[in-house]
Amino acid sequence: MIILGIDTSTNHGSVAIAEDGSLLSESFLPLNSSYSKTLINSLDDLLKKVKIGISDIDGFAVSIGPGSFTGLRIGLSTCKGFNLATGKPIVPVGTLDAIVESFLSAPESLKSTIDNLQSSILFLCPILDAKKGEVYASLYKYEKGVIKKLEDDMAINPEKLCQKINEPVIFFGEGIKTYGDFIKNKLNGFAYFYNNMPKNSVASSIALLGGKKLERGDIEDSTALKPRYIRRSEAEIKLDSSLRSE
Repeated sequence: MIILGIDTSTNHGSVAIAEDGSLLSESFLPLNSSYSKTLINSLDDLLKKVKIGISDIDGFAVSIGPGSFTGLRIGLSTCKGFNLATGKPIVPVGTLDAIVESFLSAPESLKSTIDNLQSSILFLCPILDAKKGEVYASLYKYEKGVIKKLEDDMAINPEKLCQKINEPVIFFGEGIKTYGDFIKNKLNGFAYFYNNMPKNSVASSIALLGGKKLERGDIEDSTALKPRYIRRSEAEIKLDSSLRSE
């Protein structure tokens, strides 16, 4: 089973191809460029690299959010185009779930983290900068090779996120660049930060997680899929405000 993974939800977008649970190839989208201008060319280059055509793909796994509103729309609309052309399913994968999978995919990193905390149980919190003073985040528990999601994806003020935490938690993801110092000071010894994330792309984890979902038969109606924005767009907020003022 060959899965094409696409991530346009984070600042450093990526594409990847996995087959039967193993990564075949991956590439990052050019930085500081619009995903609408670079995604298709990057996908074409990746397919040529592994010498397969789009018709050989068994499923299209895509980051469904949370993340960049524009990026999410571009990634999903591209997959919907492929779905119409090939009839192959789209498999949505949560962005934060994929970031956690990337963290857990590096055995040496995981081992050193467990050793440093002297615990076989890890509480994990991936965070992305959601702008407007918020982060996209969730909380996970890792124990004996099993990952359990403890919170739904949130768009939340970092201070309110810290109020949910009363035990050591490992933070990682793009958001720690902006809010790491604040969280460290607020949590007073309960916050650990992992800056050396594996070099694998988020799209790699999306492709691998998407493959597992497809194998389980966990397939949704591709035409009905919508990005998981978590919070309302600026346009919706302005419209709501204007309606209330009338």
